Amino acid sequence: MPHAPSSVVESTPTARVDEPARVEDAVLSSSLGAPSHDDVLSQLSKILQSASFGGATRTKGFLRYIVEETLSGNGHRLKQYSIATCVLGRDSEFDPEADPVVRLEAGKLRRVLENYYLREGSTDVVEISVPKGSYVPTFRFQSLRSEPAYSPNTTKLQPDATRMLVVTPTGQFESNDCRSITTGLFEQLVVELARYSDVSVDSCDGAVLSAGGRVTPITLGRESNARFVITSGNRQSGTKVRVTVRLHDVQSESIIWTESCDFDVALDSIMELQDKVARRVAADIADYHGVIGRLLSLQSVCAEGEAWSVQNAIQKHRYLARVTNESVYRRARFDLEHGINVAPYNAMMWAALAHTVFAGNILGFSDDADWLSLVDRYAQRSFELDRKCAFGHVVAATLGVYHRDREGVIETCRHIMEDNPHAPSTRLSAGFFRSLAGDWDAGEQMISSALEMITYPPGWAFRTTFLNAYRQKDYNRALYEIKKYPAAEQFTPPLLKAAALGQLGRKDEAQLAIAEVFRICPQFVKLSERYFRYLSCFDPLSDHLKEGLHNGGLSL
Repeated sequence: MPHAPSSVVESTPTARVDEPARVEDAVLSSSLGAPSHDDVLSQLSKILQSASFGGATRTKGFLRYIVEETLSGNGHRLKQYSIATCVLGRDSEFDPEADPVVRLEAGKLRRVLENYYLREGSTDVVEISVPKGSYVPTFRFQSLRSEPAYSPNTTKLQPDATRMLVVTPTGQFESNDCRSITTGLFEQLVVELARYSDVSVDSCDGAVLSAGGRVTPITLGRESNARFVITSGNRQSGTKVRVTVRLHDVQSESIIWTESCDFDVALDSIMELQDKVARRVAADIADYHGVIGRLLSLQSVCAEGEAWSVQNAIQKHRYLARVTNESVYRRARFDLEHGINVAPYNAMMWAALAHTVFAGNILGFSDDADWLSLVDRYAQRSFELDRKCAFGHVVAATLGVYHRDREGVIETCRHIMEDNPHAPSTRLSAGFFRSLAGDWDAGEQMISSALEMITYPPGWAFRTTFLNAYRQKDYNRALYEIKKYPAAEQFTPPLLKAAALGQLGRKDEAQLAIAEVFRICPQFVKLSERYFRYLSCFDPLSDHLKEGLHNGGLSL
């Protein structure tokens, strides 16, 4: 099932945030009343003196500035330009589209604040936070926080495990060409990584790794509280410069991904190639279907006995989308239902739960009363909290397909693309839904371009390439496409395979595939109508599939 990039915890926004905001909207009122100016200033002073903020001078300045401006009634002036020029040392030529410094610093501030309130400030009366999608802080009494309704183990919100440290290559170089090319590549890599809201990015002077080997990427990552560290190597032969990029996992103390790229210093297109390579490296590492996403989702279902966390709950949902079976479904739904009580203001939590409930009722894992209304309510809650919630749009498109709202699905695809059009997972999801809504040519082109960038594509992507071939009665190509969808405990691949085999008159093979469907889902006939509505926006295509299944020996 398709997924667009999404935010594991509320961190760096990927789009420009320049919307006016009144201070009355920023200060949340309640039955206890809102904290007074003096209350907020006292809390601000306490936070800035805390160990959590330590030597984070820029982060302190950022927080002080936005709090004082908001209290002065100037919240509507808190835009990227004003923050960059007043706090972060940028000049009047600052361009927020080219320089992500404000977004990076805002993400860092949110993480440090979260860490502070989980530890030193856990009993503070006043809470200061900076919601995603805005630079205007909110002030409230901590007693307003919802208490958890139950606990799978012990309830603890853990720090963001996807924090990434990019080590700027200012250390050892074989030549000036190596220095220029590697430095330019890594500068652009920081920009590209900042587009992905799933990771929070910081950079570090690479000279620290050149001090006689006393500092390693692993020790540097630990000191910086980063789960992953990116480093580089370089060498030159003639006019050719080879740059090697390495991704270190601090937890396992190992290199988990590496790639080399070659540049010819005699060419004039160095900058364009740097941009292209940086975009590809960022996708391999930070995309929804990238190496970090795959690693964390697998760890989330293998980490038995660990304390509940926002990230693990959402990563379980991601694993469910990749490996769909009832056991993972029940664990993911349990954690997500707990999550909307513990973290009720996390938009992704609501969207992931909406998608999980939908999948469970389509695939026969659950049979909730009025389940479509439940899915819609959870999705709308995600939009209420964050109108740009990328995964909320994925759920909206899924519902649109089910309700045969083809125009609505196409419009939702435009919203999906707004999240991060550079990310292959974004193009994959948008192309997937455009195809199911009937724009087969544009959809398949988007899917093909996305698959060129994804090393380990999700199986559901090939559902649409199968359906496109099948609707054109190219059944052999349809079989070829569905072979790319490995899923031992998902009945979709054998079901579609059986339909194509039935159309080809290969009844014995079709019956074997049908038997596999019933092994995985004995009650398939009962839920078949619901399932075929989910497959595409077109009843004639569903009837065409049923015809193939009938030819293979299954009448529905």
